[in-house]
Amino acid sequence: MTHLLTLILCLAGFVLLLLAMARHQQDWLRRKLPAAISRRLRGGGFLLLALAFIACGSGLGWAYGTVAWCGWMTVAAIAVVTANTNRERILRKAGR
Repeated sequence: MTHLLTLILCLAGFVLLLLAMARHQQDWLRRKLPAAISRRLRGGGFLLLALAFIACGSGLGWAYGTVAWCGWMTVAAIAVVTANTNRERILRKAGR
């Protein structure tokens, strides 16, 4: 359960960090968000990554949890980068 929670938090955190960047806002949302919302997205992304670290460390022990957190962050980052790379195909299938 700890691994699944960590993965979900890391994925959500990286998605928020992706959407905090103006270029990716334009690509995914077709518009640029106000600076205040971008700051909130960035803060939320870092907060979710920190919560993932706490969940992983407290669930698995701080030594193993830190290593597992780094691994799940890598998996989540690869998933977000892959989705961003294939965004045209994803948006086309979603009907946008």
